[in-house]
Amino acid sequence: MEQETIKLLNVLRRIARAAGYAAWTKAEPDATQFCVTQYNRVLARLTELEPALKPLFTPLSESASPEVTRIAARELLAYFEADEPEFVGGFGRGFYFGCGPRRMRVKCVPVSTT
Repeated sequence: MEQETIKLLNVLRRIARAAGYAAWTKAEPDATQFCVTQYNRVLARLTELEPALKPLFTPLSESASPEVTRIAARELLAYFEADEPEFVGGFGRGFYFGCGPRRMRVKCVPVSTT
């Protein structure tokens, strides 16, 4: 993958994270608008580098919610990911970290020897 594409995908990850945070904290509208604007810029550049994206992804409207921005960024990232998501590191780690089987907790009771 081209170095510029890798850098743009890193920016998309940050946009998705920032938009998710903006949705969670009910941030000011200018924070959401910034995420939307950045997403549209990254999409425009990726479309120049990868023309097959044009019919699949459209720019977001200026009034898009932070949730929609986060979803759009994740979907665009998914286009460039391998067929199998990466569970150990990278972007996949943020979604799967801590999602393992639960460990049984055993309560320790002191035993008296008297």
